[in-house]
Amino acid sequence: MKRILVISWFYPPINSSEAMLTAKLLKYSRYRYDVFTQGRSESWSFGRSDLPGCENQRRIEAQSSEPGPWTDEAVRYFSAHREEYDIIMTRSMPPECHLAGLRIKKRYPEVRWIASFGDPIGRNPYEIIGGGLWSPYSMNNPINQNRRLLFRLSPMRLTRDLLWTLRHFRAVHRRRKQSALEANTMRHADRLIFNNTSQLRYMADCSAFRSKAVIIRHSYDPALYPKLGPERAYRRLRFVFLGQLNAIRTAQPLLQAVHALKESLGDLPERAEFLFFGELPDADLAAILRLEIGDAVHVCKPVSYEQSLAVMSAADWLVHIDGNISAVTDENIFFAGKLADYFGAGKPILAMTMARGDAADCLRRAGAMVLSYSVNEIRQALFQIIYRGLQPRMDEDYLRGFSAQQTAAILDEKVVKPLL
Repeated sequence: MKRILVISWFYPPINSSEAMLTAKLLKYSRYRYDVFTQGRSESWSFGRSDLPGCENQRRIEAQSSEPGPWTDEAVRYFSAHREEYDIIMTRSMPPECHLAGLRIKKRYPEVRWIASFGDPIGRNPYEIIGGGLWSPYSMNNPINQNRRLLFRLSPMRLTRDLLWTLRHFRAVHRRRKQSALEANTMRHADRLIFNNTSQLRYMADCSAFRSKAVIIRHSYDPALYPKLGPERAYRRLRFVFLGQLNAIRTAQPLLQAVHALKESLGDLPERAEFLFFGELPDADLAAILRLEIGDAVHVCKPVSYEQSLAVMSAADWLVHIDGNISAVTDENIFFAGKLADYFGAGKPILAMTMARGDAADCLRRAGAMVLSYSVNEIRQALFQIIYRGLQPRMDEDYLRGFSAQQTAAILDEKVVKPLL
C-alpha cells in the first residue's frame, strides 16, 4: 500500500514530548510513514535528541520556521505529492497541524484523515484557569459554572463582562478561532485519536464524534532504556521528577511536605533527595529558598530524551505531578507523555493528582502511590517511604500494555486498517 503522510510540527531530532510520542507510536506499526515536520524551531522543546531513526519512517523537513507558513508548506507538499498518499495523520500540538489537515481534506475530500489530539484546542483548562482568553465575568467561562444566582443576575457582572469583551476583542477572536478549529477537525476527520478516556469525555460531547474516536494511550519503547548493570547504591533515597511545571502544575504541595518533614525530623536531607529535571516556575524556585530545603531538593538542567530514560531507570522513586484543574472540570483530562515513560522504567511512582481521571485510575492499577494535593497526606506518605521502607510493587503485566508495540497494534487495527 501507499505510505501514510503524518503532519507533525514536533518530530525527532527535536526533543519534545510530542516528538517522541509520535516516533514511538509509529515505530512498531506495520505501515510506512512520511513525516512532514520542521527542524528549525526548538520552542516548547528541550533542544535536540539523538533518538535513532526507524525503518518505517521517513522524515521530510520543511523550510519554514513559523507555524503559519509551515502550514501553507505542508498543504503545498501534499498537493505536489497527491498520488503518493491515500491517508494523512495530523497531530497537535500545535493546532496548525489540524489546520493543514482541514485544508487538505477540503481540497481532496476523498483522502482519509486521522486527527490525533494531544490536548484540547478549544477549551484547554490551563488556558481557562490562566486567564487571558475568557472573561472572568462571563457565564460562558467554565470557572463560573457553579456561581450563585446573585452573581449570574448581577448588572455589574454583565457590565464588566461587556467591557472585558470590548477591550480584549483579540483574545475573544483567538478563542473562537481555536474552538472552531477543534470542532471542524472532529467533524471532518475520518478517525479521531485521544490519549485517554477522560480527554474523550471532555472533548467529544456527541455520539457522532465518539463513533469515530479511538483511545491510543501514550507509550514507552523498551528498546530505548539503558541496559543497567548492578544498581548503583545511592547514599540517599532518590526521588526524581522529569518534565515541566508551571503555576498550575506546581510542586508547591510536595515542597511544603518536604519542609514539614524536615522540620519534624532533622535528618531528612541525609536520608532522601528530590531531583527536578526540567523547568520550574519562579514560585517553586522561590519556595525552595524560602523553606530552606535546598539541602534536600535539587533543580537540575533539562536532559535529552535518552538521558531522561537513564535517570528514571536509576531512580528509587519517580514523582508525577498533575495540575489541579478542578475549577474547570471534576476530573483530570490530561495524561502526561512522561507518565508512560515512567511506566516503562518500572520504578515505584509517587503521584500527586486529582482523585478522578483516567491518569489516576491507570496509576492505581499500575500499583503507584496516588495522593491528593494535601500537604499532610504527602508528608505522611514520604514518612512511610523514607523512614519505614514502604515500597509498593508495580504491576508489570499491566505496565506492558503501555509498550509501543501494544499501542502500534491498536493504531494498525482500529485506525489505519478500517480506512484502507
